[in-house]
Amino acid sequence: MAPRPSKIWADYPIKDIKRSKEFYSALGFTVRELTHDGDDFISLTIGDNGFILNLFPTERFERGVKTKVLDTTGTNEVNFSISADSKDEVLAWEKALLDIDADIISSPEEMKEGWWVMRFADPDGHRWVILNMKN
Repeated sequence: MAPRPSKIWADYPIKDIKRSKEFYSALGFTVRELTHDGDDFISLTIGDNGFILNLFPTERFERGVKTKVLDTTGTNEVNFSISADSKDEVLAWEKALLDIDADIISSPEEMKEGWWVMRFADPDGHRWVILNMKN
């Protein structure tokens, strides 16, 4: 029998710790006050289920994964979706993102009846989706 994972988290390379901390904090992500090996990094908790996103300076990230990072301005390495409970919540996300001058990739749109979606990028070009799949 295969082992069962108890928790999952993701790591992103970033260029500017302070800028990323401000960006994600403004969107309501919880900054976990941790230090790691004495180097700068940010650990965030997203949502109510405890999903963790760690943000590492690019050089440190590359050392850890033993490869170079992609230029995220023209590529997409992963697609994280954040659930929204309604169209109005999708619109609220859009407003919050516009308030911090985030890069809106696509404005809210109905992708099929009752399903609303919008896309944005963080300061390093990592792409996110806000998705409502309910009326």
